[in-house]
Amino acid sequence: MTTDTPDDASGRTFPAPVTPAQLRGATEDLRTDALDAPEALKRVWSGLCLARLLGLRLALADRTWQQRQINAESLEHQLAHDLGTSATFADTALTLPDTATPTPLRPDEVNDAVDALVDFSGTARERMLAVAPRASQWHDERVLRHDSLVIRRLAAAWQGELAGYRLESR
Repeated sequence: MTTDTPDDASGRTFPAPVTPAQLRGATEDLRTDALDAPEALKRVWSGLCLARLLGLRLALADRTWQQRQINAESLEHQLAHDLGTSATFADTALTLPDTATPTPLRPDEVNDAVDALVDFSGTARERMLAVAPRASQWHDERVLRHDSLVIRRLAAAWQGELAGYRLESR
């Protein structure tokens, strides 16, 4: 395990820097119709951790992606906080993975990474809304419904559709 591939809350490790293909795999896992609320929340969390690490790599591509990552980071932290208030994660401290020195993406991986981040956000939103009415715990349903809106904004951040949340000092 390297410094840019920490453990996520579910105990999985990432032996190499996160790739767009790994996030696409997590996105495919969300497309399973048979998910109950707790499993959907766990898969959203796992995907969010991958998205965070991939986004940190993307931010090294240029200043534009760095600003978009800053906007996405605010939403990632909101999602981590909110997911932590669900019944599913009531006894788990959710901490987003972070890295001091992420491995930059190759130039030919940049567009694939953005597509994977946007696809993950859209798929997670769809699954969260589909599962919410079947949640047996109110706190799970609440998080699934509310955070479907927050995760939609995560895609918007990567597409450059959100104004900055932080002021840049020059």
